[in-house]
Amino acid sequence: MTDYQHAEAFCLMTYRSDDGTEEERIWNSRDGVTPFVIPLRSGKTAQHADWHADARVVEYAPKPGERVFVDLTMERALALAETNIKTWKAQGMANLPSAKQMAKEYLRPGAPDLIEVPACGQLDCQHAPDGGSHPVATS
Repeated sequence: MTDYQHAEAFCLMTYRSDDGTEEERIWNSRDGVTPFVIPLRSGKTAQHADWHADARVVEYAPKPGERVFVDLTMERALALAETNIKTWKAQGMANLPSAKQMAKEYLRPGAPDLIEVPACGQLDCQHAPDGGSHPVATS
């Protein structure tokens, strides 16, 4: 028995593309749920694989460029909602909810977000080279 609520808390997990040609190790930086399926950087879909090999590494220090799961923020949920609405409108969908309404739906307790560790290596970095703020979102 662990002191964590979720089996995947602070684990390094393997995600493998559906065709088996790509693989990525992703760290869950919190005691929260993670998705079974994610988009890889290539655009391929990947599933959480080799669950038996998940390794709990509470003090893991992700390197710049690695991706990690963090808690979804309202700012990020709103950005995701705006992107989705733009995509759906371009596909001809109508009667969509507002981005704010969608963001509230996305932002359920413990909702995960997949981000890339910025060049400075800090997950809470606030000094992006492009003038924005980190973490750099990738999903």
